[in-house]
Amino acid sequence: MFNLSHPKLVTLAETEGYTDVADFLEDYALDSIVPAICMAPDCDHTADLEPDQRAGFCEACGRASMKSGLVIAGMI
Repeated sequence: MFNLSHPKLVTLAETEGYTDVADFLEDYALDSIVPAICMAPDCDHTADLEPDQRAGFCEACGRASMKSGLVIAGMI
């Protein structure tokens, strides 16, 4: 089951200019680089990373807490 309502996923989609999370996921579903967001509660830094990224380095807060939007949604 996909999770389209996760707050970090909604924030990521909005940051990328989407009002609908499903449109965001549809546009990036097959790309080799996708938007990712820091999962730390106090950081919303975004970057383009691999679609299966689950613990990427956040340049803003220094933690290994970046997740791709596809992982957050449960697509990967």
